[in-house]
Amino acid sequence: MNRHSILFKLNILFSIAVIATLFASFSVALHISKKEHREFFYKARLISKEIRTTQQIPHALLEEFKLKPIYGAFKKEVLFYATQRKVRAKKRILLSYKGQRYLHLKLGKMNLLLQDKQTFIGKFLLFILVLLGFLSMLVLMYLSLRRSLVPLKRLEQDIRYYGEGGLPHYQYLSKKDEVSLATNAFYDTIKKVENLKASRELFIRNLFHELNTPVTKGKILVELVDEPKTKVMLDSIFTRLSLLLKELAQMEQFGSGNYALLNKPIRIQELIDEACDLLYLDTPIPSNISDEILEVDFASMRIVFKNLIENAYKYGKNIEIRIDKKTISFISEGKALQKSLSYYTEAFSKENESEGFGLGLYIVNAILRKHAMDFEYRYEGGKNIFVVI
Repeated sequence: MNRHSILFKLNILFSIAVIATLFASFSVALHISKKEHREFFYKARLISKEIRTTQQIPHALLEEFKLKPIYGAFKKEVLFYATQRKVRAKKRILLSYKGQRYLHLKLGKMNLLLQDKQTFIGKFLLFILVLLGFLSMLVLMYLSLRRSLVPLKRLEQDIRYYGEGGLPHYQYLSKKDEVSLATNAFYDTIKKVENLKASRELFIRNLFHELNTPVTKGKILVELVDEPKTKVMLDSIFTRLSLLLKELAQMEQFGSGNYALLNKPIRIQELIDEACDLLYLDTPIPSNISDEILEVDFASMRIVFKNLIENAYKYGKNIEIRIDKKTISFISEGKALQKSLSYYTEAFSKENESEGFGLGLYIVNAILRKHAMDFEYRYEGGKNIFVVI
């Protein structure tokens, strides 16, 4: 069992409590036994004194002390046992025979054997009942606490399962303890999140459908235009809008966690070429890249390259791409960012209102995180350097 587990600590605490209870019970029982032993000898002294004074057996005193005289063969049997055991005292003796205690008083000619009418169970009954009651209470408390903590294990499994994209088959708990309340609150949250997620997906699908319809109709109408320059311009505009809608749909999948990466070996130069095609760039970008390969999802990684190249052209000049063993750097001359990179990797973050939607670096960072890659920025020698690690 995990030593950091609450159940493990509860088991340790219960074990310590039981051991402490047994040790305390043993100490109390030993104290009671010694006290009874002293009281027994005290009774013997009082009886001996009474016999010396009256020269008679004090039956009333024996009755008060719950002692019974023993005669005949059984008396001889007990005394014979005492002789064999060599436990005889000079004037009185305390004997234990067959689970009973006896007091042997020899005063002159009087040889008196007295049996204690109180049994062991009778003397220790209250103590035994208290001990058993306390141990029972400990066991019941332990079982109750353990039963209350058991749902934590299932809650942990459900949280992990939900974190991995699954939906647990939850069942609400009827108890009102803290663990049950936390479990039920988690299940309530799952229901709310799933309802919001379903509403969001429905809204996004409808939005893309409504936006995609006029773009598709526009591309069809472009074919009816006779003037070549206008036709090329309109075709470029509608193609760009169509690609933008696809990118937004892809980012919606990234944001909702529904996008599955299809990683395969891709040449970095192929990603650059694809990004240039999306941006309609005719001039090649200077780089030191040859045949290097990345194990990535082509459809999403091309967006990373496109956005970083577009960002460099929009805010700088003389762009170049450099690669070393662990990084790919997108370098351009220009002014440094006014704020930290973390600001620009948030959705809709931008320098001013005329710079588009502010999604470029947010999309880049989201895709790189999905690929377990890091993203950094630095400014050196008048150049902005965005680094994919």
